[in-house]
Amino acid sequence: MATSPVIGLIAGGGELPLLFARQAQRRGFSVRTAALRGSAPVSLERQCNVVNWISIGQLGSLIRFFKEQGVRRAVMHGKVQHSRLFKNLRLDWKALSLWSRLKDRSGEALLKAVAGELGRAGVELLDVRTFMEESVIQKGWATHTRAKSDSIASIAYGLKRARVLAREGVGQTLVVKGNAVAAVEGMEGTDEAIRRAGHWAGPGTVAIKVASPQQDWRFDIPTLGPRTLQSMIRAKAKGIVVEAGKSFLIDRGKTLALAEKNRIFILAV
Repeated sequence: MATSPVIGLIAGGGELPLLFARQAQRRGFSVRTAALRGSAPVSLERQCNVVNWISIGQLGSLIRFFKEQGVRRAVMHGKVQHSRLFKNLRLDWKALSLWSRLKDRSGEALLKAVAGELGRAGVELLDVRTFMEESVIQKGWATHTRAKSDSIASIAYGLKRARVLAREGVGQTLVVKGNAVAAVEGMEGTDEAIRRAGHWAGPGTVAIKVASPQQDWRFDIPTLGPRTLQSMIRAKAKGIVVEAGKSFLIDRGKTLALAEKNRIFILAV
């Protein structure tokens, strides 16, 4: 009897690990998951074929698990707050050795270093869009709700500045109101940046979420889903702009329903 091909999953928080597992299994793959404690959803245990729970600093355990499971290719999905790397982080010897060698400890640099260690162990990290074509947002208005003239001006203003910041590796999200920056995403993540902008700038903000020109698609992709919409509703935001072909729209039905109900526009440029 033929056995299913194996693919690995490194799972952080949110819906993306679950979506990937379902899509991989639909294609006949057996999903072997290294789930990060404190981040990954417990429901992965029902969805995936094999799940091993590890802490964020257990690089050696991750590599051993993939070797034991015969994983040669893997995908990394789900949110892990960069701030967790600086709070009560416990590293195994493999991770400690890696950490001590790094001069740049930004999120991207850390992930590239992890990918390098996996590669040396015979595990290739794949593009996060692997098997996820249905979630990639296409160009145009995703909602019937459209931006009005004042928001169109904010979009042009925000896109120009968001792309500069993305090129410099300073967050994916910029929130604007009129011709002023209300918030820039930091370690707190997109949703907190949107809520912070609403607190300080008041109703009517527009979020701009873009990829870096040097985006490494093995690690991250700008993502929009119900959780971000809830933050926008709370902030009384007018809308959000993402990049077509470079962003995920997850739980599409619920996300668009929330947007329409609250007269929030979603535009992919």
